[in-house]
Amino acid sequence: MEEVVIDKKYKDFIDNLVEQIPQTLPEDINELQKNYLLTNIRKSATLLASSMQDTEEFKTLDFDKQTFYIQVMAEWSFHKEIDLFRSGIPAKYWKSVMQKIWYTTWEVMYACAKNNAPEPVVLSLVERFINRTYIDAVDELKEENIIDETTEILAKEQSNIEKMAQEVRLERKISQEIKTLIIRVILALLIAAIVSFIIIKFKTIGLIIILTFLLVYHFIPTKYNI
Repeated sequence: MEEVVIDKKYKDFIDNLVEQIPQTLPEDINELQKNYLLTNIRKSATLLASSMQDTEEFKTLDFDKQTFYIQVMAEWSFHKEIDLFRSGIPAKYWKSVMQKIWYTTWEVMYACAKNNAPEPVVLSLVERFINRTYIDAVDELKEENIIDETTEILAKEQSNIEKMAQEVRLERKISQEIKTLIIRVILALLIAAIVSFIIIKFKTIGLIIILTFLLVYHFIPTKYNI
């Protein structure tokens, strides 16, 4: 296959995207799959960049908008390749599934660029049509008896993008819990310091003040809850 030639600004952008991918790969992806994925992401992003040089609807967009489309293509290639790795579908059929996904993605992006669709609309449409294409491709493999029903179900259950979203939500929840714990510890230490100061400073009277405050603190909520 003849190497696709693209402008340096696109090449630099794609190189930067690909360099970031290894840090985001799940632990269950092996070295062969990693190299396969990186090669395909570079290829799909490069082909899209090439079409931007030759297609009027993309040529009229500014560079930031063009790179938005390239990044969307790269990210969805990333997620669907990983879904295929985990799907149980034989490796020799991955390419045909991805070709269908790339073609669908290009068609949707072309329509969006032609109609100057806002980015949220682009993201929504791309996700909807990619997922539909993936499911249709799995159905075709089942109809052709290439995969069995168990593999079909497993393949359709895959969603790396949703798995990553869940992991992000979990990390945020843990982070928030840690922040809350730190705040509570600091508050406890502050209260302990204030209590110690009052007791040391005012001795018996200070202790009476603290005990009175604690009684009032516990009594008032109980009274209101009756």
